[in-house]
Amino acid sequence: MMQTSPSAPPVVILNPASNRGNMDRFRHLVRSRAEAEGAEYVESQRRGDASDVARRAAETGRGVVVVGGDGSINEVVNGLLAAQQRVPLGIVPAGSGNDFACNTLGLPRDTAQAVERAFTGTPMDADAGIANGRYFANSFSVGLDADVTVASEHLKRFPFMTGTTLYYTSSLQRLFFGYRKCPWLTLTIDGLAVEGPEVSRHVLVAVMNGPTYGGGFRINPKANHTDGIFDVCSIRYISRLRAMTLLPVVKRGAHENEPEVRFYHGQTLGIDCPTGVNAQMDGETLRDTHYDVRVLPAALFVRV
Repeated sequence: MMQTSPSAPPVVILNPASNRGNMDRFRHLVRSRAEAEGAEYVESQRRGDASDVARRAAETGRGVVVVGGDGSINEVVNGLLAAQQRVPLGIVPAGSGNDFACNTLGLPRDTAQAVERAFTGTPMDADAGIANGRYFANSFSVGLDADVTVASEHLKRFPFMTGTTLYYTSSLQRLFFGYRKCPWLTLTIDGLAVEGPEVSRHVLVAVMNGPTYGGGFRINPKANHTDGIFDVCSIRYISRLRAMTLLPVVKRGAHENEPEVRFYHGQTLGIDCPTGVNAQMDGETLRDTHYDVRVLPAALFVRV
């Protein structure tokens, strides 16, 4: 794999739709720093732009700085890993949740500090994942939480709906109005059927490199993004009332001993759902009847 030289300036990719479009402060700080560094500055215009720009940058040995939320990072990661070139990735968190940047990598939420880290932080290895041919940095999950991700897109138009508030409100909405859609599925980890060979009903299955998703929900609180394995949380189907009482417990990461919850570790997972099930990867959604999920140890080279 090619690796950028220390003197090669990065390509900076800013998503102008992040932070509800309130990107003036990010734009000013990042453009000023990009000019000082001799870096190329690009603003994405449509879905897929960030992935294309990141791939072209990596193919020429240049690093990338992305300014945006988890979805923007997901696009950039897909471009970098598709290029199969190992170059540094700097991140300026500018989304509503920022789970990968702030909760997994521990990057600062202060914009000026984050810009400094994105350009000069020490590159460190971080795991990634791939599911059905698409890469993800932080999280992959199926079930209710993927439905919540879909629902949250409709709630983002309200100005106070950000981060954990957005995810929590969306979760309650799906519990009231979409809980009957909890999927029937089978789950295999490293080739073994961990919850029996028969199809069983689940609230969700969350496959994580980091501890949180949804703006701070600690679904896999012990996950380590550098250990080369996934942390998996499975929640079997329970009554709606029980699910509502379990939700705040999951939010704070205190669900380890709850009877409906199982935790697993592995490098490969298979999820089968005969009728199809929604999935989310770093907040981006898709739907299929089968998912092959595999960890990619140390696939990313992130400035922290």
